[in-house]
Amino acid sequence: MKIKQKNFLVIILVVLMTFSMTMTASAEDVQKNSMRIGVTKEIDSLSPFISYSSMGFEAFMLLYNPLVGVDENLNSTPALATEWSLSDDQLVWTFKLRDDVKWSDGEPLTSDDVKFTYDLITKSGLGLYSGYLKGITSVDCPDDYTVVITTEEPKANMLLNSTPILPKHIWADVKEADLETWGNDTPVGTGPFKFGEYKKGEYLKLVVNEDYYGTKPSIDELVFVLYANTDVMTQALKLGEIDAATNMAPAQLEQLKGEKNIDAISGVGYGFTQLSFNSSNDPASKGNKLLLDKNIKKAIEFSMDKKKILDMVYGGQGTEGTTLVPPDGFYHYDPSADEMRAYDVKKANELLDSSGYKDSDGDGIREDKNGNKLSFVFSLRSENAQEDNAGQMIASMAKEVGINLNIELIDDGVLIDKIYSSDFDMFIWGWGTDLDPTTILAVMSTDQIGNLSDCNYSNKEYDNLLKVQQSKMDKNERQKVVWDMQKMIYEDAPYIILMYDNNLQAVKNDKWTNWKSIPQDGGYFFNLTNYNYLNVKPAGEAVSTQGGINTDSEKSNSGLIVLIAAIVLAVLYFVFKKKK
Repeated sequence: MKIKQKNFLVIILVVLMTFSMTMTASAEDVQKNSMRIGVTKEIDSLSPFISYSSMGFEAFMLLYNPLVGVDENLNSTPALATEWSLSDDQLVWTFKLRDDVKWSDGEPLTSDDVKFTYDLITKSGLGLYSGYLKGITSVDCPDDYTVVITTEEPKANMLLNSTPILPKHIWADVKEADLETWGNDTPVGTGPFKFGEYKKGEYLKLVVNEDYYGTKPSIDELVFVLYANTDVMTQALKLGEIDAATNMAPAQLEQLKGEKNIDAISGVGYGFTQLSFNSSNDPASKGNKLLLDKNIKKAIEFSMDKKKILDMVYGGQGTEGTTLVPPDGFYHYDPSADEMRAYDVKKANELLDSSGYKDSDGDGIREDKNGNKLSFVFSLRSENAQEDNAGQMIASMAKEVGINLNIELIDDGVLIDKIYSSDFDMFIWGWGTDLDPTTILAVMSTDQIGNLSDCNYSNKEYDNLLKVQQSKMDKNERQKVVWDMQKMIYEDAPYIILMYDNNLQAVKNDKWTNWKSIPQDGGYFFNLTNYNYLNVKPAGEAVSTQGGINTDSEKSNSGLIVLIAAIVLAVLYFVFKKKK
């Protein structure tokens, strides 16, 4: 049967369309390299003046840049500043800025942005970063790419200052009176990622900053997905709905260790979980004044079997806590044998007896000489099951020595209100810390640097030492001062450090590779660096999950096939035509 020329042309067109559709489908398969990270703690604000959360710190580290950053070895490394120098009197720092940095809206960054940021944070005294800038007296800009910072005294933590530099052309329009309410809903930064989208209660999306001056991430789209609990998050990881999970429970960590293509780790963290006591002696405070007696607080610690709590509630994922600065660092102080308050019910009872607290009526609760019972309200966060379980154990242990802890479960917002109105007795919460000890030490300062204080502790000698340690440029001399401060806090006991938390995290290694624990036994995320975000790579030639890609070679092959098919069909057409 002969094929008519017109019909043959139709066949050619159909075949070419088919191949074109195949090529188009391949092109459509070239999707963004999307990384989805499961979290259980939502960012509290997109504004550095309002946020105090670890999620906020992580996001700001990706959206903005400081003058000097931290590398994978936790050493200072150039960021916006390429080099710096210090005057002979150690009071004047000169930073040379990169001249190729643009804000994510296209505006160039200059030294004036640095001055504006430092001046605004210092003047307002607001936010997590205000403590980093203590001691700075002036910031000058001799040219667009030079910043000169003068300090009142030598400033030992200048190069560990992670304050994000903000765009003056955006923030200059915000009145200082509005800084505590202005949400910065569409952040403009210089970091490796740009703001994408934020849906409260659901996710925070960042996208790669194509104009970033440094190493550009392989991650095109980074999504922090919020989960109500770790069970659901863990299942999502198993099913491949997310690529990583953070803040998991110990039992889930063990489950994931047996899963194919999943790396699950318990990394050393930078933080602790603490029991905080209301230590205010202000008559207006609503806290129980009996807790101003440090012997009651010490007795509670003596009654507490921290190892049992750590093992039963946290699966042993952490270490027993003692002093304010976590142990994996140069500035941690280990209490001596005489100072240490290890689990000892006998010592707890002896301390309370010698302090005059007796159970006069035989109801199991001790009283002071005026008949006031050692009975306190113990506030626990309803969102945190582990803290609830730990609190129940602590209350049971305290009861053994005649101290009654009445547990109340409240949500985070209510507890925050109680803390800042001094309407509490005691509660459990936690802190993340920095490489430099200043911020966590400032939690106990009277002037509440950055509004960080949550226990109303006040000690003028401690406040003075906080300034002194920051001015000690000799590391060993500074360590001695920081140790003295920790000894002071341990003795006065406004906190009981329950445990130094581990970071329980897991990642899918079949989609992303090149993960690195920071430090060597630390976590992939929330480790004070952006190293993994910048250095992980897509696994293999193609990725088949929702962030799947086709490689350039695959796209080229598809195009080549179409071209060859077109040539063959064209030859056939002309041969057919000639024969006809």
